[in-house]
Amino acid sequence: MIFINPDCFEGYRFPSIGMLYISAVLLRDGLPVEYIDINFDPGWEKRLETAAPDHEWIGLTANVLSIGPAMKTARMIRAKFPEKKIIMGGPYPTVRYEELIPEYADACTVGEAEETCLELARGAAPETIAGLAWSDGGKVRFNGRRPLIEDLDSVPMPAWNLGHVQKYRLQHTQGNPVLPIVTSRGCPYNCIFCSSDLTFGNRIRYRSPGHVLEEMDELILRYGAREVHLWDDNFTLNRARCMEVCEGIARRRYRGVSFMIPSGIKPDIGDYEMFRTMRRAGFYAICIAVESGDQEIMSRLGKKVDVKKVKGVIAAARRAGILMNGFFMLGLPFDTRETMLRNIEHARSLPLHQAMFFITIPFPGTELYDMVGKEGRFLFHNEHNLYEQGYFLGRAAYEMPGRFDAATLEEMFRLANRRFYFRLKTLLVLFIKRMKSPGRLVYLGVKFLKVVFRGRQF
Repeated sequence: MIFINPDCFEGYRFPSIGMLYISAVLLRDGLPVEYIDINFDPGWEKRLETAAPDHEWIGLTANVLSIGPAMKTARMIRAKFPEKKIIMGGPYPTVRYEELIPEYADACTVGEAEETCLELARGAAPETIAGLAWSDGGKVRFNGRRPLIEDLDSVPMPAWNLGHVQKYRLQHTQGNPVLPIVTSRGCPYNCIFCSSDLTFGNRIRYRSPGHVLEEMDELILRYGAREVHLWDDNFTLNRARCMEVCEGIARRRYRGVSFMIPSGIKPDIGDYEMFRTMRRAGFYAICIAVESGDQEIMSRLGKKVDVKKVKGVIAAARRAGILMNGFFMLGLPFDTRETMLRNIEHARSLPLHQAMFFITIPFPGTELYDMVGKEGRFLFHNEHNLYEQGYFLGRAAYEMPGRFDAATLEEMFRLANRRFYFRLKTLLVLFIKRMKSPGRLVYLGVKFLKVVFRGRQF
């Protein structure tokens, strides 16, 4: 089976850890695997031509933000290799497989895909494979969801040897491989805007701390990672486990290695002792999913967060020496101009080093998406461009009549960045915290100009 990670977006182009997990499962079974990453391999088309004759299936991954490039790649494969079968996986195919089959794919995985792809690669008939949607003479069939993998330690570590490890780095740094790790799957909460539970379920499953530390050794000692990003949805939710993992990292005394959490932690959980332990382990930055300072809005979102505790959690982490970056959502379905203004001031009141304001985007399959369909008005002509329009260009994806329109939302987005970053103390502390090289200083300067004058994200 050939796996292709489609062209992604500007900034840190990251590998498909999901595909590398599946590749590892197939390799353990003695099955042939090719992994092609369009983001890092300029000669990928030639590689595909060479590998294609030896494989029946070609796999593509896609989430709601990368489905456009995935569909483009699928069209190319259809034109160049009409005899090959395409399988798509990831969050978007999980909820929209009927849109993709049969034009862009012959089959789609629904949910976790390791065992589904393994059975398909072994030659099992599609109609016998749980977790698979497939084309039956042009008609879409779905065999039902596959049970979640309970023992995550049984899943082999991602097959990084197939990737381009030395090219996985941050845009503004040199020579520092940055590799991700996932130490748990799933989330026990029901936020109306989140699509994580569609793939990984509505409960959290943990890898054992020993297994996590073994992979840390693999990433750092074998593959030379100088920075490790934890992509968990809720790494700090289980305090005891978080402490055990971090204490294990600290005992290893990795040299010149740092850690961060870019995906966000629950904002009302955490204390100085925990964050101090994380700092000793080498965590230099954490993103925290504040979203809103309005308790009623948070409750209606399904965010089980005590807003009153958020400031203390951020202060504790900052006191421990960790750079704190807060996530905030503007244009939530319950928002008005007034609530967004209050949220901007709430962000300014918190002891954050950095803030990222997001224009809310309704992901297919979520309650928010259905809510907008019933009560609001979608604005995009092509939802496959959601990432560029909403994340990079600060464009509204929808309006809620009687609450806010696109012009108001986009105005609030630009105002939020200016209000937060047009403060001398904030800028000085941020630049001191972030400046590790002249290259990073230039990078931060360019990003700052985009934020305050073009309404982009920091």
